[in-house]
Amino acid sequence: MPIFSKTPKRKVVAVIDITSSSVGGALVESNEGCPIVILAAPKSPINFLFDVNLEASLRCTMNSLRLTVKKLKSLHPGKVDEVLCVFSSPWFSSKTKIITVTREKPFEVKKDFFSQLIEEEEKNFIVGKKENSLFIEHEVIKTELNGYYVKNPAGKTARSVKSYIYLSAGVEKAMELAEKEIEKVFIHTPLKFATSSLVVFKVLSDIIKSKDGFLIIDIGGETTEINLIRNNSLEQSVSFSKGNNFLFRKVSAALNTFLREASSIVKAYARGHRTLESSDKIAAAIKDSAGEWRDYLKNSLAEMTQESLLPQNIFIIGDDPVCRFFSSCLENSDFSEFTILRKPFIAQKINPEWLTRYFNPSSPNKDILLMIEAVYANKFFNF
Repeated sequence: MPIFSKTPKRKVVAVIDITSSSVGGALVESNEGCPIVILAAPKSPINFLFDVNLEASLRCTMNSLRLTVKKLKSLHPGKVDEVLCVFSSPWFSSKTKIITVTREKPFEVKKDFFSQLIEEEEKNFIVGKKENSLFIEHEVIKTELNGYYVKNPAGKTARSVKSYIYLSAGVEKAMELAEKEIEKVFIHTPLKFATSSLVVFKVLSDIIKSKDGFLIIDIGGETTEINLIRNNSLEQSVSFSKGNNFLFRKVSAALNTFLREASSIVKAYARGHRTLESSDKIAAAIKDSAGEWRDYLKNSLAEMTQESLLPQNIFIIGDDPVCRFFSSCLENSDFSEFTILRKPFIAQKINPEWLTRYFNPSSPNKDILLMIEAVYANKFFNF
């Protein structure tokens, strides 16, 4: 062993995943050059009401966040170096802006070149937003010099520079309340906010290889997110306000029962536990909900194809049996109008096994989003 061998750096990051159905957490231990270890992974479901209300939803979300961060601390009282808090829809909005700068003579691309572009786009992005927003990310995710993709453009010379800039902003009140709750438990610990779209893009684009690109669909509690990843870029991100809770509300109304009970009934129904007296009503509510979800999806895909047709491959985050009531329609022929080859989509769920190579075998967690966020924290947080 060399006398001056380098001791691997160890870091523990608390990852907090705020979706529209739950607040998950993971304590991620990273040792430079070693597999990731998940020390703990608690999750708190978010209570939801019959009427969709953003204020009430925010209160319920913060209650679940409070529970999750307390569980994380109790499960690992040791030192936490950083906190990564990832928001999913509806708590952020984003866009990818493409800017091309062309000059007569070749010029050197300096680091401040991109800073100036980002500063200008930030002003344009925040103008006209209805709710008070705070910036989360502003990042150049892809650069082309003279028409060719270049991974590290700084210091290189070109006549034409095409930049793909990802911009995101979070709901100000949600970010402020989240920061307050997190800092109560992880005192004086550096906190970084991120968005699910960019995190998913950065991790899955290294894992899923597809020549024509692919779509990622995440069916949440209140919303469904769609991300288009193609040619080394996060081209588009859209969402619509229909998810699993929409189905639970339909079943609750059909059976004249409480939402929590309706949720349990639908999950049992999805696993094959069915009763004669309610099966017909549940089946009708599922059919109605899936049809409406499909219409919203179709409208979102039509919006996305205004720029160009979509790749055939769709990857679905998660394996919730309730989600399959919605996702089962993805391979229907009537979506063929949106794909490059005018053929139906090819849909499959993201398999946790695709991510296991990053983790120590002792890590038991199989929550796809938390696994993706753990990989992101390990790869893109500086040691």
